[in-house]
Amino acid sequence: MLPSIVGATIKKGSGVSSDTWDSSTKATCITLSNGNLTSLESNCGNAWNSVYGSTGVSSGINEWEITINAYNNVNDNVYDVMVGVATSRDNPNKHFQNGSVGYGYILQNGGIYHNGFSNYGASYGVGDIIKISLNSDTNQLTFYKNGVSQGVAYTVSEGTYYLAVSYCDNTNTRITITD
Repeated sequence: MLPSIVGATIKKGSGVSSDTWDSSTKATCITLSNGNLTSLESNCGNAWNSVYGSTGVSSGINEWEITINAYNNVNDNVYDVMVGVATSRDNPNKHFQNGSVGYGYILQNGGIYHNGFSNYGASYGVGDIIKISLNSDTNQLTFYKNGVSQGVAYTVSEGTYYLAVSYCDNTNTRITITD
């Protein structure tokens, strides 16, 4: 594993590059630090807000690792933090699945969300490392919690995908791209 200052490694069939949060495709209530590797949601209110990775991927096997650094479940909602991938970064003031363009894994209950909720895997929280693995050759998306596969979550449509996180409800969640 590389030091967190390096960024998220996106493993492609033709090489390796790193990813950071894109400061131009984030909600205004989300702040970035640590060279755009860490995102912090605070004072976003009860609306969904998102931040996206800088690098789009559309072929090969692509993997991102993120660490949940802080989370405060103040409202005991069914879900208010989701991580995953999205094909569009057009509206950071909505959740990244808005308009069926994203696929998410929910922090509080381990469910998944795309056009609705489904049961999936383990919940996760502070200190957990989540790997998001997108095989663009087979269109399979799999999430890992601390190195343990939660199984194939989705068969996604073809397209260019970006790392994505959505927050709601003033949870003061801090997530760092760590691999």
